[in-house]
Amino acid sequence: MTPGTPREGERIRLALDEAGWRFAPGRSGADGGESVVLPHCWNAGDEYRPGVNVRRGRAAYQLDFDLPEPGAAGEWRLRSGGFYGVGDATLNGRSIGRFNGDYLGLDLDATAALQPGSNRLVVRVSNTCSPHVLPGLRDPDFHLYGGLGGGMHLAGLPSVRLVRAGSRVLEEESRPGELSIELAMQNRGDSAAAVSCHVVLRDATGVSVAEGEGNEDVLPAGASSRQFLRCVIPSPRRWSPDSPALYAIEAVLRRDGRTVDRLNWSFGLRTVQFDAREGLLINGSPVVLRGVNRHENLPGFGFAMPAALQEADARRIKDLGLNFVRLSHYPQSPAFLDVCDRLGLLVLAELCSWKRIRAGRWQAAAEAQLGRMIRRDRHHPSVLLWGLGNEGRHRRVYRQLHALARSLDPTRPTLYAENHAYRARREKTAGLTEVWGLNYEFDELEYARSAAPTGCVVVTECANLPFARRGHLPAEAGQLALMREAVQRVETAGAGAVGWALWGFADYATPRRQRWFRECGVLDGARAAKMSADWLRARLRADEPFLRVRADWSASAGQRRRLYIVTNCLGIRILRADGSVRELSVPEPDLVEVDVEFDNASLCIEGRHPAGSVTERLAPWETPAAFDLRGEAVSGSGPGARPLYACTLQVRDARGAAVLSFEGEATVRVPAGCRASLIGGRVVPVHGGRGRFYVETPRGAAVELEGRLEEFPPQTLRLGGKGVP
Repeated sequence: MTPGTPREGERIRLALDEAGWRFAPGRSGADGGESVVLPHCWNAGDEYRPGVNVRRGRAAYQLDFDLPEPGAAGEWRLRSGGFYGVGDATLNGRSIGRFNGDYLGLDLDATAALQPGSNRLVVRVSNTCSPHVLPGLRDPDFHLYGGLGGGMHLAGLPSVRLVRAGSRVLEEESRPGELSIELAMQNRGDSAAAVSCHVVLRDATGVSVAEGEGNEDVLPAGASSRQFLRCVIPSPRRWSPDSPALYAIEAVLRRDGRTVDRLNWSFGLRTVQFDAREGLLINGSPVVLRGVNRHENLPGFGFAMPAALQEADARRIKDLGLNFVRLSHYPQSPAFLDVCDRLGLLVLAELCSWKRIRAGRWQAAAEAQLGRMIRRDRHHPSVLLWGLGNEGRHRRVYRQLHALARSLDPTRPTLYAENHAYRARREKTAGLTEVWGLNYEFDELEYARSAAPTGCVVVTECANLPFARRGHLPAEAGQLALMREAVQRVETAGAGAVGWALWGFADYATPRRQRWFRECGVLDGARAAKMSADWLRARLRADEPFLRVRADWSASAGQRRRLYIVTNCLGIRILRADGSVRELSVPEPDLVEVDVEFDNASLCIEGRHPAGSVTERLAPWETPAAFDLRGEAVSGSGPGARPLYACTLQVRDARGAAVLSFEGEATVRVPAGCRASLIGGRVVPVHGGRGRFYVETPRGAAVELEGRLEEFPPQTLRLGGKGVP
């Protein structure tokens, strides 16, 4: 935890996420509690367990750490990423404040309580909250997890400094490449300061493309101010989903000619227009939104997701051919938004609400959260819309939230998602946001277009089949059919229907009405693909050959079998071991269902595509006899992050053939110091003969896992260390 030697004006950041934290449930301290690593979710192991209610209540976290030079900064702030819950923090026995995690994190002044050498930090947090803490009801259709799920650090700041939340880059509307850069400044010292600002803009290769210099101002003690700098990027590259060009800005604050503070962030240049006749235009070109709704969680991790998983989720969405993601139904990690910027994924960012919208204290909390979210995230070119609420309505509240959003970010329209248009008519909430968000009610598409000031509507939720379990092929085919119908209805609805977001990205857990879990994702909870994910891939990346075959090809399942073939090939050949060939034509990317006779031999399925051919083989399997474990490193963890591995368990018969009809549960023993996406801390569901889970290990360590499944011989898997995956 020793700070490095920073450049002049470089801020000090001391990570507090390493081992050393103690955790204990209840109101008292964490002395004698269990050892944990942040980010941490105390009830992540309780989900996906029918009949088990995740724990709601209070808990305490405690960390002893050393600070070498507390005087190196003018002010020390205790900061974290977002989480749900409220609480308070003490440092060396002194209160440093109360907080609302608010899915955006805490930010507390620790200066007076911090001391050289050893320090003790105690953070008490509760996920049992008052009705005015968003979302404002006890059991929405997603978990209200407990814990410090966003990590934590100490930020050492100069007394005279730049303020990131108040700084931004705006492009002049009629003069491409001409930028107005607003830099917010603050003087927390006890004397006036003569300050000036300087900015350097760089392209993706790191080459400087523009600079700007501000005039010298006098910033009084205790005061805040702004400087506006202008600069021009010659022939600027535009950000779009197909070409996500980014620029980096470094802002420098000088005091009496000496650099005292630096800020860095990225941004993109693009124009957005919602038009009743032409739909959504980005940089003047039409774009159809094709996306999914995403919850920020993973069984066994809860909301304490490793950064590498944030990146993996974004890449998976992009790989399916999608260009849009709705962050349902709360602010999500900046790490996810950063990857969306880089990949070209458009984002609907939403404040935390579900069904219930109220005036009074709830409204005040909503305005506070919306303001924090917009100030934090408005530099992301991926953010397309600000979502003001989900499936609840209140005319006065939405008018105020909309006005706040426009004042903080006039470049982006607002939306709220409605699932009962008749209630919107009654409450007169239609038309309060520029774009209408429609959940499920396809019969209301025309009304939604007519009510929205822009004439545009996004189908923000559709195709929700909650029991589409991976490996249950008829249910997977039913989910695919529902998604196909929803997509076709939106994309043939005509002008103003600008796109859709499927429900949802991945299966998730919920305590709502004791539903326990919802298997409605195009991926399962562990991010393994279902048939509907294959259909998206085949349809939306139609220029690349794709063919995927699913079937029960076991020796004991009867004579007549159904093949489920998802492809974008124009023709399919089914080749049998006896030399017979069956030809099928496929007019468009879709699911082809065909019945065949089982002959206990392998099938070869060939697909013909203008860009080439592709082949899949379906090998028969017999009685399950064993399983194997494999691990693969997940990229994107970032410097200093703990390694993350995606692990796969595959059931096999005595000959080694994959058994794709096995259903059961495996148990996995994970060494202390690791985090794993295991249900109840030990279980991996096995569907379709395969189970999947993630393991986060200590840096530089080699660990060994042990897996057990029914009466089969146990297996071990080594992760990390030299020469090991």
